[in-house]
Amino acid sequence: MLIESLSSFLRSKQLPRVVFLFGEEDFLIEEAVASIIERMKSEGTDLVDIEQLDGEELTLEQLVRRAEAFPMSSAQRLIIVHHFDRIPFGKKQGKEHALWLDYLKSPAPTTVLVLVATDGRVVSDELKGIAATLANPKQRSKAEAKLAKLRFPYNALLEHSGWTEVSRLPERRIPDWIIERFKQYGYDCTRDAAEFLVVQTGPSLRDLANEVAKSILYAGTQRRITRDHVLAVAGASREYNVFELQKAIGAKQRSRALAILHQMVRIERQDLLILTMLARYFLILFQLAELRSANVTPSDLGRMVGIPSFFVQEYVAALDHFSIADIERALDALHTADVQLKSTSLDTLTILEQALVTIVT
Repeated sequence: MLIESLSSFLRSKQLPRVVFLFGEEDFLIEEAVASIIERMKSEGTDLVDIEQLDGEELTLEQLVRRAEAFPMSSAQRLIIVHHFDRIPFGKKQGKEHALWLDYLKSPAPTTVLVLVATDGRVVSDELKGIAATLANPKQRSKAEAKLAKLRFPYNALLEHSGWTEVSRLPERRIPDWIIERFKQYGYDCTRDAAEFLVVQTGPSLRDLANEVAKSILYAGTQRRITRDHVLAVAGASREYNVFELQKAIGAKQRSRALAILHQMVRIERQDLLILTMLARYFLILFQLAELRSANVTPSDLGRMVGIPSFFVQEYVAALDHFSIADIERALDALHTADVQLKSTSLDTLTILEQALVTIVT
């Protein structure tokens, strides 16, 4: 069964027992897998019943036996096989082939089996473009010919599983993808800002998603993302920017933090941005310090403190270096620096250096 829309598939009432995800856009496939995991967890599947395997370390028989096993403590179990295309598929018409076909025709009712293939050779040689060809009535004969040429196990998977191809997004459609991604987080992004982000960052969706998340952190409660927001984030150096500064401070890497600070102040003159973002950073750490003992997912934690979920781990890791007292001292140091910048003639870099040393010491 062809899955025509990943978003609709992820919202469907029941997931297929076998799901095959393949294509060139591995970032979107990884996000789909993460969404499946979150959904299964929300439906009561315990972590002990979620298994992630590598196809390079499996045979088909081992995979089938794993899939046939009952859950340990949940009603359902989830098995994700990365690099499914690297499993040795054995001889044609062999015992493993028959075992695999039997499983696909009658999969275990308590297992959701997710198979992932992103190998460029397999995608290009056998599967690339097959979803688009099938969806086009004018190319029906071409699609049938392509299906007839598929080798095992892909021919069986396309017949007996829920499957979709995640193709690389054409560059002309990337600004729309950026606008939609901001919308998912409750932000309205202008077309100009989206196009500028592509120019500055390039066409990699993984890199763009990271820049979108940074722009959201920078915008805070401002719900409209403009070119100015993007310029403040994506226009900065990849190595010397406020997010790398936060990361260095969070790990208490004093020398690196000072090096980034010097670059940002002396070359890019971003003293106000530094104070604003660091104050917000430590306020979020303060909230997380009180919440992290609660049994909530990273997605829920992110929503509760107002940051994208994939930044949560980085923030939580910083709490290993900062106690509540440390965070309060950091906020006090930043407030002192703000007052000094507005009311004294002291050198900007000196003021910020003093604040940073107080924070990381």
